[in-house]
Amino acid sequence: MKLKKTQIAVLSCMVLMLFGQSTLSAQTKPVQLANTEQFTIKSSSVDDDFEISVSLPFGYAQSETTYKVLYILDANVTFGMAHDIQTLISFEPENPPMIIVGIGYKDFGNWIQKRARDYMPSKVISAPGSGGADKFMAFLEKELIPKVKEKYRTTEEKIIYGHSTAGLFGLYALMTKPEMFDGYIITSPSVDEDNGYALSQLNSIESFPNKSARVFTSYGTKEKQTFADAYKAFIKVLKNKAAQDIVLKSQKFDASHMASMAPAFVAGLQFVNKSN
Repeated sequence: MKLKKTQIAVLSCMVLMLFGQSTLSAQTKPVQLANTEQFTIKSSSVDDDFEISVSLPFGYAQSETTYKVLYILDANVTFGMAHDIQTLISFEPENPPMIIVGIGYKDFGNWIQKRARDYMPSKVISAPGSGGADKFMAFLEKELIPKVKEKYRTTEEKIIYGHSTAGLFGLYALMTKPEMFDGYIITSPSVDEDNGYALSQLNSIESFPNKSARVFTSYGTKEKQTFADAYKAFIKVLKNKAAQDIVLKSQKFDASHMASMAPAFVAGLQFVNKSN
């Protein structure tokens, strides 16, 4: 049967449409990071759902080894970075493998507001909904950490990582429950955006409990001056307040607020992994 030109044109369009849809479907297939899994946890402390992403070391399923745990805040935007960096540097003997637990939000559209709610200890007018760090702390201590310990083979050693506003929470944890974590990676903490709360809180502490911990902090030289000034003032007081068993390091990077994240995270991991 001979096809007319119009019929051939219609068939050609249909083939192109089908081919195009097939190609598009292949291109939008979700990407999965190796050795990772996810679960959702409903927090009664915060009254919200959290999306928990977990990165397991190579060979985890085939061994009985226990691992330290690195808790990552802002996981919606930091988990991939942390997973890839830790996977690469763990091939070096001085950087031991560990389990990474990323704490993110199911409703990513409200991420900015929710991180202000969870990471900021005080209510700040410029950050609507802020001031719930105590509830988020309870979520970590009473809900998430016990769940991770039950679900995975972990040691008692725990590290926390936070950048910017999440770094502010890291400082809050260090000042209020220093025994909760053994290592702190606190990069560019937003001590300039909390109306002086963190510095005031620090000044009210006579001294930290005699808890052995390694604390890494950092800032970028290209960050705004108000932040740099607030950061330096905070670190100066922190060095005077920290107990002898708290090993503290502050480092600067020739980078902006966001560009300093990756190199600061690497340096922080290497510092908290040192034994002396």
